[in-house]
Amino acid sequence: MGASQHQLIGMLFAGVNTYIVQARAALARGDLTAKIEASSRAIRLIDEGLKVAVDRKAGPIAESLFQLYDYCTRRLLQGHLKHDDAAYAEVSTLLAQIADAWRTISPDSKPQTMRRAA
Repeated sequence: MGASQHQLIGMLFAGVNTYIVQARAALARGDLTAKIEASSRAIRLIDEGLKVAVDRKAGPIAESLFQLYDYCTRRLLQGHLKHDDAAYAEVSTLLAQIADAWRTISPDSKPQTMRRAA
């Protein structure tokens, strides 16, 4: 409730990652019901969270980010339908890179100053 918008986006990345991990584990053990549930939740978090948060009018970078999220939802759907772990892994890698970049621009992070050797 007290999270900033920046923190909320970080939470969405973490949630998507959790569901992708769950979907991959369910795929590996042949649990189709769990795979359906986890895949659906990951897709929803991207579609209803990450994509909605992008202001597409902000410029070409924002539009590219929106298109990347759209690609991720399609790959997750393909991974689900074709039982393709590589699709899940690809999306996991892509979103991890974006999440890492997101953390580096956090308004809560303070710039580190260099220390002089005494």
